[in-house]
Amino acid sequence: MKNALVIGATSDIGIHIAETLAKQGFSLSLTGRDKQKLNGIKSSLQTKYQISLKTYELDVTDFSSHSKFYDSLNPKPEIVFFLAGYYQNQTEARENQSELLTTIQTNYSGIVSLINIISLDMEKKQNGTIVAVSSVAGERGRQMNYIYGSAKAGLTTYLSGLRSLLFKKGVHVCTIQLGPVYTKMSFGHNLMPWLTLQPETAANLIVKAGLNKKDIVYIRWPWRFIMGMIRMIPEWIFKRLPPF
Repeated sequence: MKNALVIGATSDIGIHIAETLAKQGFSLSLTGRDKQKLNGIKSSLQTKYQISLKTYELDVTDFSSHSKFYDSLNPKPEIVFFLAGYYQNQTEARENQSELLTTIQTNYSGIVSLINIISLDMEKKQNGTIVAVSSVAGERGRQMNYIYGSAKAGLTTYLSGLRSLLFKKGVHVCTIQLGPVYTKMSFGHNLMPWLTLQPETAANLIVKAGLNKKDIVYIRWPWRFIMGMIRMIPEWIFKRLPPF
């Protein structure tokens, strides 16, 4: 039985990723900040799929807990999915330092801290897969979400370098370039239905990409071309465009 770790398993997509893996017979380690919600997910999945499942309370912004958390995992995961994310309000993030730091730490530095610990262990074993959810928002800074986007841009760059470093050492790194999904995090935003996925669909595609050891995957394929066109707009024009 293969072992999988899901960081952010109480998120809307994380719940479905855990179930997708459970259906395939993985033993699971699930993390989240909400103990009660974690216990509910554990009870449901064990009842439906009779799998081995452990839960851990984890806040990705609590850097001092990361090494202790990973050391406590037994067995260690063969594949890890990173779903932790945070996106509230761009204006508030500009004006409130606490909101700014939460956005950066949840979407970038907290995830990088955990991946660094886990990847070092996988490198020693010369085996393992890391799947991390980044975002198309990180491909160019836009007025409406550049703080969140900058954190995701940093994550994408980090994953690219790590993938190159670990490729010859038997460890695979998969970057998920996610567009809009109907989740609590996207509630209240003006989403285009034809470009927005349901969380269950996104979860299935993310798991498939990870198990197939893909490098960079745009979960909703039109975003590859949309962001390609956005990147080509000259800066002197781009800065004059209305928010989008």
